[in-house]
Amino acid sequence: MSLLQHFKGDGLKAQMLKGAGGAAIVRAVNMVLMLISGVLLARTMGPENYGVYSFVLSLVTLLGLPTKAGLPTLLVRETARNQASQHWGLIKGLLKLSNGFVFIYSIIVAMLAASIAFYIWADKDIVQVRSFLWALWLLPIIAFEGIRTGALRGLRWVVNSQIPEQIIRPMIMIFLLCMAMLLHNEITAIIAIQFNIAAAVVAFLLGTFLLFNALPQQAKHSKAEYNIKPWLWSLLPLSVFAGLRMLDSQTTILLLGMLGSAEEVGLFRVASTGASLVSFGLTAINLALAPQVARLYQSGDIQKLQRMITLTTRGAVAVSLPVAVVFIVWGRPLIRLMFGIEYLAAATALVVLCIGQLINASCGSVVLVLNMTGNDKATVSSAIVALVLNVILAATLIPSYGLFGAAIGYTASLIAWNIILVVVTKKKTGLKTFLI
Repeated sequence: MSLLQHFKGDGLKAQMLKGAGGAAIVRAVNMVLMLISGVLLARTMGPENYGVYSFVLSLVTLLGLPTKAGLPTLLVRETARNQASQHWGLIKGLLKLSNGFVFIYSIIVAMLAASIAFYIWADKDIVQVRSFLWALWLLPIIAFEGIRTGALRGLRWVVNSQIPEQIIRPMIMIFLLCMAMLLHNEITAIIAIQFNIAAAVVAFLLGTFLLFNALPQQAKHSKAEYNIKPWLWSLLPLSVFAGLRMLDSQTTILLLGMLGSAEEVGLFRVASTGASLVSFGLTAINLALAPQVARLYQSGDIQKLQRMITLTTRGAVAVSLPVAVVFIVWGRPLIRLMFGIEYLAAATALVVLCIGQLINASCGSVVLVLNMTGNDKATVSSAIVALVLNVILAATLIPSYGLFGAAIGYTASLIAWNIILVVVTKKKTGLKTFLI
């Protein structure tokens, strides 16, 4: 049988291969585009301006936690289940409820955050204040993007769910940056955020169009039904867990900005951009794996599910290992080539972060398996341990070791989180996710 034969038809293997393969291509393109965008921003803005830009975006990301935390995961799981059982009214009801919640939340939080930021920072750093106020426009766009992505993935439109955010948005960002450079316009943190907003709006409009086309006619014409109590009971642990993990990822930048310097924040952003390439394989696989885990676990086909998890973990490591080796061995010359000599100090942090991401890939899709099998409550305690460990290590190490201390703290918390989840997944589901 030729390789192309595996991609034909609507069977489970074909769906996984097409979903994971397509997601991998989209993710690979996104990595290239984000790298180009990061290089352009870093070179044109300088470490300090780039640090302000990164710090402000981290703050806005944290403000959007309640909408980007558990809600997209709940949409993936419930949309997949309800499509399989043809409960179209529940799909429509969950979408309407989600849209209403994120709209109200975004408006209220944006207004409160703008008032507090102006009160606290107005007499200290006008650039930082103005950058933050502009970045608040991203709040509702980020929230609606999470709903659209979750619903499309639940409907098994895995590739289409990623295109607006992963490809269109960075392409527009690059285009705007190149135009500004050609016109010899200065690119400040404020201008970079304005470009980000423009790109996000275009991506949002495209995503809305794709979801409208993907939504089955039965769901469009059905009367909205609501299963509010079970949704809330599932959403709470999903949101707490996802919020803790997002907080963990942003805490390092925030603590580095407060205990270190804006320049070190820019350097850490460069290092984390490179390290994110290591986890690219696992991220792409997870996009296609999520709805399949929910379906197979509900049907009780544990053996097929275990085979799928084992193969996907091996695939993730096969992609991650060579990328990690390249950055660990040739990190310094690559940083010099792409970002410039002023960013060479990020090389050591890049090595530390790459090791952590390689271990992360070796542990497999632990979070996804727990969330898609209804064991979402079991993930919260591990996330708390990881966050507390990251905060303690970062607060202890950053004052003395700066950028390197931040990288050590984040990597240690990532490894601890994965080890705990591997043990919990085996205990709760009987499924083995680790590579060995």
